[in-house]
Amino acid sequence: MKNNIKLSLTSILFLFVFSFGVYLCYIGGYGSDEDTLPMIGVFISILKGGDFMTSRFTGYPVAEMVLGFLSYNFGSFYTNLATYINLIIGLALFYLSFEKKFEIENIILFLLLCMSNPVLFFDNLEPMDYSWALVAFSAGLFFLSRNYYELAIIFFGLSIGVRLNFALFVIVSIIFFDLKSDLNFFRRIIIIALSIFVGGLFYIPVWYQHQFSLEWLTAARPTDQGYFGLFARFIYKIIDAINILPLLGILYLVIFSNNNIINLFKKNLLPLVLIISNLLIFFYIPAELSYLQIFLISFFYLIYKFVDTKIVYFLIILNFISWAINFQIVEIKRVNNNICEPVQALNAKLNFNIIQGDVQNFLESRDLIKCWIDEDSDYGKKIISGKPLK
Repeated sequence: MKNNIKLSLTSILFLFVFSFGVYLCYIGGYGSDEDTLPMIGVFISILKGGDFMTSRFTGYPVAEMVLGFLSYNFGSFYTNLATYINLIIGLALFYLSFEKKFEIENIILFLLLCMSNPVLFFDNLEPMDYSWALVAFSAGLFFLSRNYYELAIIFFGLSIGVRLNFALFVIVSIIFFDLKSDLNFFRRIIIIALSIFVGGLFYIPVWYQHQFSLEWLTAARPTDQGYFGLFARFIYKIIDAINILPLLGILYLVIFSNNNIINLFKKNLLPLVLIISNLLIFFYIPAELSYLQIFLISFFYLIYKFVDTKIVYFLIILNFISWAINFQIVEIKRVNNNICEPVQALNAKLNFNIIQGDVQNFLESRDLIKCWIDEDSDYGKKIISGKPLK
């Protein structure tokens, strides 16, 4: 009886969070990320003129085509909704990749733990590629765990086609997944090679465009303040991504828990390796918090395995508090506070403040899309209203 009540309450909470996400997809328009319109622009450019371009340095071919197609034909709501649903499916498949039993209560609880995190929730409510890479990667991981290697190769390749940095996650996943299985080292290397081959096919056009050079394999790094500034950004943004209240709660649990952390890592080696891999990438380019999504998901999975169910609910509550209010421990002085111009941090100092929560931040950021359009043009009016762009 108690288990049924617990499942019902968990399901109701999940349905509320899911419905709230759908509502934000509806009112969110084409989002707040400056990379969204260039991604859509790739699809429209090829569709109307046959001209090939990339939205960013390396290009994100699968996401550019999918998000462009949905935006062009169906508008912002359906594009946002598909992105949001991919997050949920990706999280569920990631969890099931490590769990043999399909237990709906455990899946929903893990979903809530991840979705209550503001980075994972709010950054996947608009036309961006993070959840599209996640769902393909998680599907590959799931099929790998079920010994469907051909399907794993296809979906791993798709994840690389969405975001090239997922090649690292694919490689470590295949190498470190279930070391006790019958999958020998040679077969793992073959699966890695085929996955990278499938993913690499999506980048042939940009390779042609650069005359077979590899100069397009680059990214803009925030190195203006040197390596110390890079390291400071790295630490600050990790704390910001996890959020200060849940982080303090987790640190307390780790320090005072009787559970053996070493055994936890031994039994869950791959999530730990994924965490390290993502942190290495983020140290190289500590930019957007969403670059840490694989880190966050793997981190929450380890927390989920480490603590009691009651503690998981407690961490979920701490996450939800940040939706309403946030606690700032570092005050950052910025060069520019104009929302339409690049913002650069000048200095930072320890200073405790209570600031507005992530729901308010999300709502206020909807106007950012106006920074990159001509509001008086027909295209600009469609962008602002969230209509299909055809």
